Amino acid sequence: MIIYFSTVVRSAPLHLGGELVKLDWDRKEILGRTQIVPNDPMIHDLNPRGGTRGGRGILVKNGEVYTASYHTLHVFDRTLQPLRPISNRLFAGLHELCWDGDAIWATATSTGGALRVSQDGETLRTWWAREDPVLVKHFDLSPHPFPKDRDNRLIDLAEADKDRSHVHLNAITMLDGRPLALLNRLGCLVKLYPTEIVVHDPSLRGCHNILVTSDRQLVINDTVNRAVAIYDAEGSLVQRIELKRYRLVRKILLRWGLRTARLWLGKHCPSHRIEQLLVRNISASRPVFVRGLAETDRGTLLVGISPATILEIEKHTQELVDSYSYSNNVNVCVHGLTCA
Repeated sequence: MIIYFSTVVRSAPLHLGGELVKLDWDRKEILGRTQIVPNDPMIHDLNPRGGTRGGRGILVKNGEVYTASYHTLHVFDRTLQPLRPISNRLFAGLHELCWDGDAIWATATSTGGALRVSQDGETLRTWWAREDPVLVKHFDLSPHPFPKDRDNRLIDLAEADKDRSHVHLNAITMLDGRPLALLNRLGCLVKLYPTEIVVHDPSLRGCHNILVTSDRQLVINDTVNRAVAIYDAEGSLVQRIELKRYRLVRKILLRWGLRTARLWLGKHCPSHRIEQLLVRNISASRPVFVRGLAETDRGTLLVGISPATILEIEKHTQELVDSYSYSNNVNVCVHGLTCA
């Protein structure tokens, strides 16, 4: 089984801020990797948590691999040789992607928009969460004041995050020909055309990824609570997979919990200054940050966590079937994830 995943590297220089990786899952062999850099236009980002760094959502079709950076879709062949970039003046803070026929839906998190574009980057349709009458009424949202007729690719997501009405729209997929959009800040899953709130659970705030499985279940990464939530197609919760049930995850939390404690000592106890140097920038990273989600051809789930690790889980029994660790550095985080 071949999978592709992208990474974000916290606190790294922009040109080393993340990769697209091709992996033979069964052999655990890296078949290719390439840096993902949003360099046209160039970005100057001082946000240590990630901001504009690295690769985001991934799509595969017709022998080509698409991955998003902050403002561009980068297209590669199956050996990860670059083919072409795709850009659009409304691409700002791109996160997850999905196919809608031959068109692509992309989430522009900085502006709270979902954009349906052609494979040449032409805008075919837009949806703005903060202007949708159903969401405006339900959540008391106000429109984003950015000018849609200009180049918005350098809008700062960190600034957008401070807005009371920011919804952090970060994932989209299709169900029965209709888009499903995930609003991270609200813990809300919305079906479009017409707008219907499928799931609204404040405990899901901070969530990532939405997957429609082969048996029509809706899977969401409950990032903050380190779990995977599974709903039926109508939005009723049917199962939760707590990732801390797995020994591997508990070991990661213990290891990085101890390092965080050492960082605190480094800040408050002069005799521990060396520890502060050893774990510099750890405050920008979160161990077992749950992001990246895919279904395999055998019906298991692939779930990404940090440090960049992928778990294969049998969702019915919740058994941890397999795992792969790409990095032991908590600053290296999985973002996009898909099976070829």
